[in-house]
Amino acid sequence: MKKKLVSLLLCGAMVFSLAACSGGGDMSPAATDNAPAAETGDKSEEAPAADTADAADAAADSTEGADSADSAAAGTTITVMASQDWVEDAEQELGKKFEEQTGIHVDYQIVPADQYQDLLLTRLNSGEGPDIWGAQSGFALKTTYNVEENAVDLSNEPWMSSYSKFSAEQTGVDGKNYGLTYYDTTTDYYMVYNKKLFEAAGAKVPTTFAELTDTCDKLLASGVTPIYEPLADGWHVLMLWAGNGQVHDKVEPGIIDKLNKNETTFAENENMKKAIDQLNTLAQNGYFGDNYMSDEFADAEGYMASGEFAMCNLKPGSINKIVESDLNKNGYTADDFGLFVLPICDNQYLNIHPTGPSRFIYSGSKNIDAAKQYLAFLLEKDNVQYLIDNAADVENLPVEVGQKPEYSQTTLDFLGSFDDEHSGMVLQDVILYYNEQWMDINADLAAMFIGDMTSEDVLKGIDERRAQLAQAAGDTNWK
Repeated sequence: MKKKLVSLLLCGAMVFSLAACSGGGDMSPAATDNAPAAETGDKSEEAPAADTADAADAAADSTEGADSADSAAAGTTITVMASQDWVEDAEQELGKKFEEQTGIHVDYQIVPADQYQDLLLTRLNSGEGPDIWGAQSGFALKTTYNVEENAVDLSNEPWMSSYSKFSAEQTGVDGKNYGLTYYDTTTDYYMVYNKKLFEAAGAKVPTTFAELTDTCDKLLASGVTPIYEPLADGWHVLMLWAGNGQVHDKVEPGIIDKLNKNETTFAENENMKKAIDQLNTLAQNGYFGDNYMSDEFADAEGYMASGEFAMCNLKPGSINKIVESDLNKNGYTADDFGLFVLPICDNQYLNIHPTGPSRFIYSGSKNIDAAKQYLAFLLEKDNVQYLIDNAADVENLPVEVGQKPEYSQTTLDFLGSFDDEHSGMVLQDVILYYNEQWMDINADLAAMFIGDMTSEDVLKGIDERRAQLAQAAGDTNWK
């Protein structure tokens, strides 16, 4: 089982395809008309969208189509609007190459994470959407973003044969694909930790919450801040819960299905409250340091490189950024860092997260053909490889065009230590009307940390917003 997981990952098939057959109860959301449900059954035989050779040929065909496109597109500008940290520097370099080849300029409009969704929805609803807009794939595409009206159907684009079928489900609605997940969803965020700091403090990798607090206490006693947790960006802290939320359906099989059918609520669930209370404990015990409210995600690798912090919830590829940071004065190497899952509610299940930042072409754009050329360009083999080689935290993409992934041995060993039964989908990928309120939940957690809210308040807020979103979507389970 372990070998199957790693071999799927290495083949370019998504490691998250295993989530559909994870044990411990039904991890997929209830089938509704409001959102695409996660597939069930073993997808190991069909996870790759196409054979490598066929995918490479499709990518080549796509390139030829771009080269032969109407030259009138030259001299135009397409806008790409995305949330902070969704566009890699390497992609912007590719944008320059795209302009050199096509004459089409790419204007990247990067918006702070806490402002992005409101600004995007305002533009879409006013009929002034950007040529290409970004959004998290998953349930909200049909309801919150109304992709059937606001996005172009990309189902027949040549690159679809190289695109992960599972990703296509997450960027699609009712059998049509409207987007491209251009993000490394083959791995998720895990706790990256400094082995040397752990050893010096006499701390060990925790597997229970009690062990986690003991580890953090030992790190504090050694003069090291245990966890770098940046709240200023307004999105990261919730991942400490949601990214370990797969444990809920393991210890209480069927809870996800009940939540999606409105047969129970977050506030009624003791394990949900326990998870929130444990997050609060981490903050109240000083494990996040003195400045976590103003700390920013962009500084995470630097602080980890400095040795001031012992761990942070990051993508595995971020280890490269830590080692390469100018603040790495201690000579840390990649071997000095490891990975583990944060044991909120004693979680020891690998978090599988197939959704991610995706690109959609605005249906009202005057530059649809140019925008299509850009997406096709991004998926050319050389350009996929360029992103993998030059974006330190990207080890692969959910496409198969003959690229060579850059999974480190640390990543492979970590993923290989989990099997199907010890893996599960994160909360935002299985619970309806949860991901849409991501920033609101983060804000509530911050309010709890400073004493303005209780864990009960946080959970009731989630329930209230879910009800509003469900009713707006016409979900019959909320009538």
